[in-house]
Amino acid sequence: MRDYTAQKYEFAEAKQRQFRAGKYYMILYIARGTGYFTVGEQMRLLGTEDMLVLKPGEQVTLHAGSGKHGHRILELRVLPDCLRELSGEGVRLDEGFAFVPYQVTAVHAGSRDSMLIKNLVLELSEAGEQEPCYGEALYERNLLSMLLILTLRACVEADRVHKRQHSRHVMMDDIFVYIREHLTEDLTLDDLEREFFVSRYHICREFKRLTGQTPHAYIVKARLDLCRKFIEQGKPASEVYRLGGFGGYNHFFRAFKKEYGMTPMQYYRSLQVDVPAASGQAVTSAESSTGQ
Repeated sequence: MRDYTAQKYEFAEAKQRQFRAGKYYMILYIARGTGYFTVGEQMRLLGTEDMLVLKPGEQVTLHAGSGKHGHRILELRVLPDCLRELSGEGVRLDEGFAFVPYQVTAVHAGSRDSMLIKNLVLELSEAGEQEPCYGEALYERNLLSMLLILTLRACVEADRVHKRQHSRHVMMDDIFVYIREHLTEDLTLDDLEREFFVSRYHICREFKRLTGQTPHAYIVKARLDLCRKFIEQGKPASEVYRLGGFGGYNHFFRAFKKEYGMTPMQYYRSLQVDVPAASGQAVTSAESSTGQ
């Protein structure tokens, strides 16, 4: 049994294929085409130059999409013993692949490394089809070592990107919690900037990306939702806007009507519930005092 194998698969049309790592570490490189892979309930899109790194015992089903140019999948299998043999001082390939941060997850290499990886897998897959040359075994071993190092580098970089994104998402989750807990207080971008040690520009950009709103619009909407609940409880308007964190009734009135298409009193009446008359009179009185 060879301690590594390299093959290429050509798909003329859309189809699916299951890959089992068995006793090997397996690298699947998408040289051409797009599609997706599934592992149980997990589904992940794949594109040209993406890689899958499987550990021994793992398996994946690759679903190739339709494409007029067909699909090419490059496969490399390496036994754990081979990784140990190829390791050198300060570079333990076996440990590197044992702790690869992804399990059958797509890894995208940088354009330069991606091209090198593709060429190296192709060279190894064609090595057995040619007449042996001088130093063939050593040449193949060096190609394999370089390929494995480039793959690990791509995995490490992908892990860094993943951690940066995860950290950003965690930070935004904390900001949403902070806003919810301080919703009725004076909230500004300066406050969020000081609290989370991140620039207002980053906060605004992430808010827009995650909610489609600015931080101010998000806070106003959250306050209006809170005020709406107070109105449903029959609280007078003179209390509602203060309980909801609005600095003045006029601001609250305009924002409420813009958001819900009716005034607070109209919303109160639409509920058709029995509440103390004083509450209804308070809402009416407040709206009358605005002249609207």
